[in-house]
Amino acid sequence: MVVAAVAFTVLLLFAGLALDFGRAHLLRSELQTALDAAALAGALEVVPMATIERDRWVASEATCTDPVTGLNYPCLAWSSTSPATATGTESQVLKNNAWLAATAAQCAYPYRCGTYRVVKQWQEMPPSTSAKAQEAFQTNARWQRQDVQVSGFRVEVNAVTHEVTTTATMTMPTSFLRLVGMSALTFTRTGGATPTRL
Repeated sequence: MVVAAVAFTVLLLFAGLALDFGRAHLLRSELQTALDAAALAGALEVVPMATIERDRWVASEATCTDPVTGLNYPCLAWSSTSPATATGTESQVLKNNAWLAATAAQCAYPYRCGTYRVVKQWQEMPPSTSAKAQEAFQTNARWQRQDVQVSGFRVEVNAVTHEVTTTATMTMPTSFLRLVGMSALTFTRTGGATPTRL
């Protein structure tokens, strides 16, 4: 009976450990999902920007000579001038011939312009990035009804790649691990997302 009691206690302890570690594994997965969703929501806030140029010519009054008759007549001479430029979001200056509207005022008579070329492309992260990430994190926080604590949530944006990284730490109180002196399990997870061009 003594052996059976010891064996039962050991089995109960292992079952409890499996329960605590199983719960911890589930919570880590839920935390990872929330952090990934938050990073993705932040990355979706990225605004692709572009600057374009169009070669431009200006018309001026001139006198031309008819090659057949040799008579002079008034005409327009086109000379190169500073290029037409436009800066804005990619949808404002690149998509669906938007470059025509973006440079229309600069290319109206007495100017005329050629086709566009992209001078610079970059991405900007608006101030709403952190707020959107925080909102997505809270929406995906499936553990809110459980007795866990989440702290240290932060959003970081890489200045070069604009990768959005989210980090948080979760503390889960244990049940059976208390028997071996562990009253809580703490783990930190990181999520990340890199914006892609549309």
